[in-house]
Amino acid sequence: MPKNLRKTTSRPKTQKSRIREPREKKISRKGLKSLRGQPEAYDELKKIVSISLTPTAIKGLDDLSRAYMISISELIERIGRQMIQLLNGDN
Repeated sequence: MPKNLRKTTSRPKTQKSRIREPREKKISRKGLKSLRGQPEAYDELKKIVSISLTPTAIKGLDDLSRAYMISISELIERIGRQMIQLLNGDN
């Protein structure tokens, strides 16, 4: 088979691999197996969404998620579920 037609299983050269921080790793749940299509942490499945943020907002969310030791996705989830309360800037 010619070189240019071979299928590769490795990552593209443009995609960098990185080591995940402890806050980004999935929480292990003894005795419970992850199943596709089944909710894990909450009573419903999560949906993939896309948002646009400035670099300043991304850094702010990253700093907050590090402080709470959770992922940015989980931080936004908890804010949306009102498990983390936001304060009014006027106070």
